[in-house]
Amino acid sequence: MMNKNDSNRSQVFFGVRVVLLALAILLLSGSIIYCYIAEHTMSLIDLGLRGAAIACTASVMFFEIKNYRQFYSMGVREIYREKDIELDKLDKFRKLVDRNEFKYNFQPIVNATNGEIFAYEVLMRTSDEIGLKPLEVLKYAEISNMLYNVERSTFFNALKYYKDNIEKFGSKKIFINSIPSVILPDSELAKLKDMYADISDNIVVEILENDDDDDDSIAAFDNLRNILNCNIAVDDYGSGYSNDMKVLNNNPNFIKIDMSLITSIDTDSKKQLLVSNLIKFGKKYNIKILAEGVETKEELSKVIELGVDLIQGFYTARPSNTVVSEIDSEISEYIIEENVRLSKYNNEKRIYSPSDGEIVNLFNLSLQKYAGVFVSEGTVHFVGTKNHIVDMIIKAADDASIKLIFENVNIKGAVETTVQLGENSDTEIELIGDNTFNKEGIHVPPTARLTITGEGSLSVKNNRNDGCGIGSSYEKPYGSITINTTGSVTVDSSGDKVVCIGGGEKASGAQIKILGGKVNVMGRGIYAVGIGSASGDTDIVIERGTVISQCIANEAVSVGTMYGSVEITSSGSLDLLTDGERVTGIGVLNGGSGHIVIKSGDTSSVIHGDIGSAIGSVGGTVSVICEGGRVHGHSEGTRVCGIGSSDAGGLVHISGGTVTVGIKSAEPSWIGNSQNKPIITGGNVIIEGSGTIDPVNTDNEPLVLYRMDKAASYSENITTPAGSYTYRAQRDERSGMLCVYVPERVRENIAQKLALEAAQPNVQ
Repeated sequence: MMNKNDSNRSQVFFGVRVVLLALAILLLSGSIIYCYIAEHTMSLIDLGLRGAAIACTASVMFFEIKNYRQFYSMGVREIYREKDIELDKLDKFRKLVDRNEFKYNFQPIVNATNGEIFAYEVLMRTSDEIGLKPLEVLKYAEISNMLYNVERSTFFNALKYYKDNIEKFGSKKIFINSIPSVILPDSELAKLKDMYADISDNIVVEILENDDDDDDSIAAFDNLRNILNCNIAVDDYGSGYSNDMKVLNNNPNFIKIDMSLITSIDTDSKKQLLVSNLIKFGKKYNIKILAEGVETKEELSKVIELGVDLIQGFYTARPSNTVVSEIDSEISEYIIEENVRLSKYNNEKRIYSPSDGEIVNLFNLSLQKYAGVFVSEGTVHFVGTKNHIVDMIIKAADDASIKLIFENVNIKGAVETTVQLGENSDTEIELIGDNTFNKEGIHVPPTARLTITGEGSLSVKNNRNDGCGIGSSYEKPYGSITINTTGSVTVDSSGDKVVCIGGGEKASGAQIKILGGKVNVMGRGIYAVGIGSASGDTDIVIERGTVISQCIANEAVSVGTMYGSVEITSSGSLDLLTDGERVTGIGVLNGGSGHIVIKSGDTSSVIHGDIGSAIGSVGGTVSVICEGGRVHGHSEGTRVCGIGSSDAGGLVHISGGTVTVGIKSAEPSWIGNSQNKPIITGGNVIIEGSGTIDPVNTDNEPLVLYRMDKAASYSENITTPAGSYTYRAQRDERSGMLCVYVPERVRENIAQKLALEAAQPNVQ
């Protein structure tokens, strides 16, 4: 079949040939007349030549007229064939309207900040049997004077489908195209209102492109808005039809930017400027801006960067005859990632102030370009998303009693500590789900009190020099910190000088208390403290729960302080590993004083260093008192101590539990030191390897080791000139050993007693 270009060329060629034919007819007619007038005066040769010319011309005329008649017949048939097609389509259109056989597709309109579906545009379609395109439907509707029929069918059909399938649409809006010259009368609008009043808030009527508005069309759309209580959208803004006056006259809720302005917007600075100005206008007057025709990833990224509210296009989602619940996860994830990325460069630094009892979605807050939250009173519940880190600072007011609930929050203080308590404040942080604070954790001023509760988890990642884990920085004082969870708190700090939980020194009266849960700290740097203080006193109480600490630095302390005094009481479970040049597991690294009291629980402190002490101090006068539980000290290095204060006068008193000490060192101090011998008045004391100790009791009476091979326990009342004490010990289940330290006289009595028992015959 001849295509359109071939047909055009044939028509042009045919026109040229018609002109030539006319000239040939004129020449033939002139020749005949001339021959008739002058035939008696012409020679035979002239007559022959003229006859030949007439014959040639006649032949040309014959074939040209034949071709002309054939072409003419073909053209007439083509005209009638096209007329038949038009009549066939017109007939199909009338059947479409009469039978109300309209079909509809739904194209998602996507939220430009979170990638979720905000609304659906209803797009008219026809069945394969009808086979008319939307523009053809409008064409034949206008020819047939039936635009009103199409308009009415669109509204009633679309809203009926929406309401019948409300579970698929949920609370999402529906955009319906309206023909500007055909506004439904009040009677029809009243019917729609009666039938669909409960969903009117979700109806958005699009004003399609047309000529400039007049007073009648403006009044008609105002009437539609008032009666139906719907929203209005200006469609195809920037297409050449819609203009600024349309926006001003119709006061829309939405402006849909035409595809002509969106195509290649990522590389066209003029389009970017136009769209950016429209977005600023929309934000000022609370009009949502929708970018239509987004078809590439680059266009998507650019319109998000410019700040559009909504996105519609083949790239995000194509029209479908079914209502999809979400767009492709990779695209929605990309939208979120772009917004999170762009929020980092926001310079507005807007601060949000929630009310008492409010639930605050930090991710949505970040997408709205907020940089921080200020809590002045009451309880605020923060909700986040695990997969996306949000730049957000949360500050609590001074002199306030506040509760902050964190549920699956993943936030980062870009240039400040992530959560900051107020001066003289009392703050409870409840944990739900998995929470992460990045860069820095929670600042507790010297006059503040923090309590962490809940069954969830908190992970603090502090990788800023002079940063704060929980408490304060390496050189600043901190207030009271209490951890009483059934979940876990993890603090990972790295930098030149770090403290995971605590700070420079405790404020007056401040304590670090662990009453429950699992506390896991890791400090890495040049100077590192797991739990406690860097340069001053510390007061730590571990009543229940588990503490796991790993500190790796040139100088490190897992639980205690670098300098100053310590008051440490433990009844929980401690598992500590400290590596460096100068290290202390529990106690003071450099001199210091104070007390370490282990009442119960399971305490293990392992150190690897040049100089150090597993439990006690390097220098100083720190006393270590083991009253119960299981205590294990293991030290490896050049000059190290198991339990006690090496190179100084610290006291070690063991009165119960199981104490195990292992050392690998050129200059070991197993328990105690050269100035103070260890005091043992109870407990199973196991010295691993070939180590030896020189203990005494409270009367300074020398003690000797007695290994009990069979007994499960030992209990003996021992009398001294200074008084008496009861020595109690239990066999260690792990090592299978029971080792007691008693005066020589007592050991002899034990041996005699056991010998007598062994000599007695067994009674069946």
